[in-house]
Amino acid sequence: MKRIFELGFNDVINMDKTEILACIKASEGRTVMAETIVAVPPLIYGVSNPELAAACGADMVTLNFLDLKAPFIFGIDDNGIDLNRGAAAFEEVSRRSFENGRTPGYAKKVKDIVGRFIGVNLEPVPDGMDYPAGRKLDEANLRRALEMGFDYIVITGNPNTGVTDGGILKGIETASEILVDRVIIIAGKMHCAGGENIYDPEVLKDFAKAGADVVLIPAPGTVPGMDLELAKRQVEAIHQAGALAMTAIGTSQEGAGADVVEQMALMSKMAGVDIQHIGDAGYSGIALPENIMALSIAIRGKRHTYRRMAYSIRK
Repeated sequence: MKRIFELGFNDVINMDKTEILACIKASEGRTVMAETIVAVPPLIYGVSNPELAAACGADMVTLNFLDLKAPFIFGIDDNGIDLNRGAAAFEEVSRRSFENGRTPGYAKKVKDIVGRFIGVNLEPVPDGMDYPAGRKLDEANLRRALEMGFDYIVITGNPNTGVTDGGILKGIETASEILVDRVIIIAGKMHCAGGENIYDPEVLKDFAKAGADVVLIPAPGTVPGMDLELAKRQVEAIHQAGALAMTAIGTSQEGAGADVVEQMALMSKMAGVDIQHIGDAGYSGIALPENIMALSIAIRGKRHTYRRMAYSIRK
């Protein structure tokens, strides 16, 4: 079994859910996930945020603010669109978005460009909340995610969405019934999301028992009270329940200095996590690219980081 930073393009394209999870486990805490906002022009003109994250060492790339009814990724889907044309340009964006929504293998197309495992955020927002229908966690969007070919979904909440631990639990149960053994289910809270943070390890065990393959928690040093000892207890509970564990930097600290990211990465490693996530709040929908590299280097050194970066262009 190859470790995740040893995977070439063809490995990434052809691995199924069981193989991906086994590969992450074999990597002994050295898997990097980068989250990127795709609904805004990218940080670097002509290069999408997912591609930039991959080039800086990410093994997994999560698409945030992707509307599954009308998906559109700036830097990939906007080829030939001149935003300086104003309304006419955005009419073309809208047209292409709805066309993409009718494309069953949309995520596979993105994966073919990025060369990484590709996932999407789906949010179990409370009933009655005015929220984009294509970003909500419901049966229709879960079936879309399956048809589009995503490797994983992340059940969580963006800021001020009011997502609760109960909503996440129900979302996991629904996702387990629909996705079965074909798409990895990652679930948990990176921050309070307009509600409460999750500190109780028993809640995390419930997520795993409901069908989450990976349970996420805030990285030590991100939300109030989350230190190394609490993270260790939570990770132990997640592993005891049979799931993998992931820490997340989802509190805009992905835009802090590299030394801050390195400290969080090392504490997460000491806590025993399998995957480390870095959020999208640097500039223009992506962490500072050098911070993605800093996290990768902190947990697996320059040799494997450079290997991962170089493999982004090998087919």
